[in-house]
Amino acid sequence: IQCCTNDILKSSLPGLQEGLEVCQKKLENFLETKRSFFPRFYFISNADLLSILSMGSDPNAVQDDFEKLFDAIHRVSFDEVNRKLIVDIIMLMGGVEEKVVLVEPVLAEGNIEEWLGKLEKEMQRSVRSVCTAGAQDCFSMQLYEFIDKYQSQIALLGVRSIWAKKVNECLEKSQKEKPAELTKKAKEFQKIKDDLVELCLTNLNKLVRCKVETLVTIHVHQVDVFKIIADDCRANRIKDANDFDW
Repeated sequence: IQCCTNDILKSSLPGLQEGLEVCQKKLENFLETKRSFFPRFYFISNADLLSILSMGSDPNAVQDDFEKLFDAIHRVSFDEVNRKLIVDIIMLMGGVEEKVVLVEPVLAEGNIEEWLGKLEKEMQRSVRSVCTAGAQDCFSMQLYEFIDKYQSQIALLGVRSIWAKKVNECLEKSQKEKPAELTKKAKEFQKIKDDLVELCLTNLNKLVRCKVETLVTIHVHQVDVFKIIADDCRANRIKDANDFDW
């Protein structure tokens, strides 16, 4: 009590408090500047952001913070020769990796908000590139090969693209051809469902099993929706693709 009530402490505390407030204000302005350059910094606390900024010169030290900034990047992998060159983005699930190879490697050098911004743009470009390839391969590859080759998001996109293309083909048929085409497409969708269910019964790792089970759930819904479309076509409520709200 004597220490806390002496005159020296009483006279110095107000000045220290004012100095602390000035420091906090300047720190907030500094962090706001960094967040304005890289808006994903708004997702994390001031303490986490300060920690990331302090480690910005060492990209490997930021590995634990990628999942705070990106929804599906658990960590990244670097080139074996240049340890600052990011070549892959990686998601982990149950100890199993799902990887996307970057179209152009990103050099993690300079201000961290700058190279993180480059990584964000390259992530988008690389995922778009994989989507483009997957949108073509889903129609030419066997279902299991396609699912095994591509990431979960792309596999899901492929199964939905197959469904949409087949439904559109059916709707474009003439009224005379449509009943036979509806029956044909219903059998094709049923086969896809059977193939996915059969795949679930095989020995799969945790990631692939989760992927296939999700595809089964989505495709069962697609089969049900097609039954509604088929009933509407037979009742002449849907005559062509223009009558269907995609």
